[in-house]
Amino acid sequence: MDIDTLLEGGPSYGVIDARDGYLLYGREGHEAAFSALAEQVEAAADGFEVIPLKDENDRCDRLFIAPLTEEKSFESTR
Repeated sequence: MDIDTLLEGGPSYGVIDARDGYLLYGREGHEAAFSALAEQVEAAADGFEVIPLKDENDRCDRLFIAPLTEEKSFESTR
């Protein structure tokens, strides 16, 4: 899965640029499509870490994606 294409967003999800990665969130009315996308992203995570975030019904409604090649903001630069 190409992360650059993924970060463009789509009809079923939006993207927020976060401090150390990106937050993908499902759009209302597209829950099934976002759930399928989340499964694909988790399975194809190569070069980035994927952390699924779930709602009160234990459904993935957001994904936090952190590229593994970037220095984290909380790491020191000695």
